[in-house]
Amino acid sequence: MPARQALALLTRAGIAGTLGEVALIHFRGAFQNPAMYAPVVIPPVASALFANAAFAAPRPRWFTRVWLRMTTALGLIGVGFHARGIARNQGGWRNWSQNLFNSPPLPAPPSFSALALAGLAVQRLRETER
Repeated sequence: MPARQALALLTRAGIAGTLGEVALIHFRGAFQNPAMYAPVVIPPVASALFANAAFAAPRPRWFTRVWLRMTTALGLIGVGFHARGIARNQGGWRNWSQNLFNSPPLPAPPSFSALALAGLAVQRLRETER
């Protein structure tokens, strides 16, 4: 198996695992904010487009790159939402030693960003191969 396909499978599996965790945790949070739907909707579409692009004929796939970039931005924006969730707990950031464990996890959203950036790297490998 070529390295690009192996990396594509690994990236897609990572997105699927992260998506499962996000769906479960956001369901537990009862989707109190409409923005909580974004990490359950955007990454699966990006993952499906990415899988198609990784195993199909090599050609530029601008639509896939757009969705992967949206997933990257989603991870960066999600940190702000999670930081706001920590601030809204009793004691806010002054009680950070407890609220980091009770609140939305800060390192969770960047996992989407990292996986989407890996997907963009695989896209670049795929488009530049001969």
